[in-house]
Amino acid sequence: MRLTLVIALVLAGVAAVAAPAAAYPRFQLTTGASRCQECHVSPGGGGLLDDYGRLEAGDTISRGGDGALLHGRWSPPGWLVLGGDLRGAGLIKRRGDELEPAVFPMQVELAAAARGRGLTLYLAAGIRGGARDPQPPLVERLASREHYVMYERDAIYVRAGRFFPVFGIRSQDHTAYVRRFLGFGTLEEPYGLAAGWSGGPWEAHAHGYVPRPIAFLGAGPKDKGLAVMAERRLLEETAAIGLQARMTTSAADRRVLAGVVGKRWFERAGLLVLAEIDVQHQMVKSTESSRWQLASYLGVTQTLSRGLLLGGGLHRWQPDLGLRSSRDAFELDLQYFPRAHLEVHLLGRASAQGNDLDGPGFLSLLQLHYYL
Repeated sequence: MRLTLVIALVLAGVAAVAAPAAAYPRFQLTTGASRCQECHVSPGGGGLLDDYGRLEAGDTISRGGDGALLHGRWSPPGWLVLGGDLRGAGLIKRRGDELEPAVFPMQVELAAAARGRGLTLYLAAGIRGGARDPQPPLVERLASREHYVMYERDAIYVRAGRFFPVFGIRSQDHTAYVRRFLGFGTLEEPYGLAAGWSGGPWEAHAHGYVPRPIAFLGAGPKDKGLAVMAERRLLEETAAIGLQARMTTSAADRRVLAGVVGKRWFERAGLLVLAEIDVQHQMVKSTESSRWQLASYLGVTQTLSRGLLLGGGLHRWQPDLGLRSSRDAFELDLQYFPRAHLEVHLLGRASAQGNDLDGPGFLSLLQLHYYL
C-alpha cells in the first residue's frame, strides 16, 4: 500500500508538473562508496564501471541480477574494460495550451578502456540523440564526448584529452541549472590537461582546458580556462563538503566563479541531501560591462526500497543579480532498477522564468536505460 501510494503521488505530480533527471550522484555515500572512482574508471565518475561498480550495480543498487558485462556471459581480458549505454526517452512538453509529445533515442554509446601499468586509454563514442525532426544525417550525429589518456600512481592521477572537469555535484542530468547554465551541457566537454590527488578523507582536482582544436565529433566549447575543486568527507563518510573555483575567457567574455557543494547521507532515514551554490562574475568584452550571476541546486532522495528511489529538487539560475530576475524549477522523479543493467526513470518538472510563477512551463519525461 505504501509503494502504491508513493507511485500514485509521483504520477499525479508528473501530470501536474514535470522534469528532467538528476540521478547518479545519489550513489556516492549511500552505497558504501565514498569516492566516484571507486566504481568508475574516470576520477570524476560516470561512464565505464569497474569490477567493483558492476558488483554494486547488481548487489546493492538494483533489485538483483548479474551486473557484469553482458550479464556475465563473457568476460574481456583483465586489461580491457568495455561498456555501453542505450537510452530511449519519451516526453510531453506543455507550452501555453499546447502539448508537444516526442519519442526519441537519447543515447546510443559504446565505451572502452585499455589499462596497464598505471596507464589508461579511454574512448566513449556513439550517436547523438535528438527530440526534434528532421534529424541531421547519421555522419553528423556521430560524437565522441570523452577520449583521453590517463596515468595513475598511488593516489595521484594525470590525464589529457576530452572530458569534463571534476566539478560540482556532477549530475547525469545535463539540464540541471548548475550544468546547463555553467557550461556543462550536452557535448560541452572541453579538451585539456587535469591532475588530481586523493588521500584519506580528502580529494583535490585541477583542470586546465583550451578551445576546441577542430569542430569535429561534437567538439565542445570555444573558451579556455582553469577549474579547481577540493572535497573533504566528514562524519564517518556520511557527509562531504567541497569548495570550487573556475576562471574562463573567450572572445566574448571573461568569467570568474566560486562555489560550494554539500552532501549528507542520513542512513537510518534512507535520505540523501545534495546541494550546490555557485556565484559567478561575468565581464562582457565588447561593452566592458559586467554582472554577477548565481546558479544553485538543492535535491533530496528517499530510498523507498532496494532499487527504488524517489527524489525531488529545486533549481535556480539568476543571470544578473542586479535585475533580480531568475529561472526557477521544481522537480519530482522516480527511479527504478528492476534488475542489473536496467533502469526506468520517470521525471516531472515545473519551471518559471522571470519570476512568472503564475504561468509555469511543464515537462514530463520517461527514460528507459540499458547498459551492457
